[in-house]
Amino acid sequence: MLITSIAICLLGAIGNLIILWLFCCKVKKTQLTLYFFNMTVANLLMIFCNFVVVITYFTRLHPSLIFQRIMQILHICGFDTNFYFITIIAMERYLIVTSPAWYQHHRPKNLSVAICIFLWGLSCVVSFVNYYACNPRFDINLNTLLVNCKAANIIELIIEFIFFLPIMVFFTVAIWIQMHKRNQQTPLARIDVTIVALVLLFLIVNAPVRIANIAATWVRRVERFMLGKITLLMDSFHSASNPFVYIIVGFWNRPKSVKPTSMFLEIALKDEGCMAEKTEAGQSLA
Repeated sequence: MLITSIAICLLGAIGNLIILWLFCCKVKKTQLTLYFFNMTVANLLMIFCNFVVVITYFTRLHPSLIFQRIMQILHICGFDTNFYFITIIAMERYLIVTSPAWYQHHRPKNLSVAICIFLWGLSCVVSFVNYYACNPRFDINLNTLLVNCKAANIIELIIEFIFFLPIMVFFTVAIWIQMHKRNQQTPLARIDVTIVALVLLFLIVNAPVRIANIAATWVRRVERFMLGKITLLMDSFHSASNPFVYIIVGFWNRPKSVKPTSMFLEIALKDEGCMAEKTEAGQSLA
């Protein structure tokens, strides 16, 4: 399982670095691409942490306690950030589709940057609190540690699975419904397909494992070491799979007029379907 994680991490690192380069150099900048860019950075952060953990295990290295703490905090931070950004992407995409006039005229200019800073800050705070509350220290007894860890997990549960997860699911389902309600002559907006695929990937691969990790605080019979290895594998697989979502959507029924292979990412994030419907609506009003 750990050897498989190494291969997945290497493949994921290459894929996400390519996606990161395309975002920096090739893709047209929009409010949503900034979120996708940050999500890719979070994926790379998780892959790096997972790779370091696996290499440390196999080489029998004994890194300092501070280094181990930093890796654990960064891993939690990367996961949370990825989760938060895909939620915001789904929510903002729905607003673009359903309220384009409001989105264009009333959305603050620097809102995307402010949201990115807030989400990174939130994930850093949540990851630090989770780590500090759930890891043994010399200055605290086991019972107090268990109480603190349960409290931290309840806070994490409220933020992620009572607040962010329902928002993610609601707006993704709404996007899915909008996709099927569109005019049959209107091309399907590929960015909608990309968002739905990314959310489904998260819900299938990551969400069950994350819920199991939180539940393990209350259920003592859970094999924590095995759960940790499964979490490592699933996190690596999820982070490595995101570039392939862009590739599949970008090359699916690819227009013949598009020649550069590097344009697959821009195609995967296109909203030509939405733009076409807006144009038709404007022409009918005229």
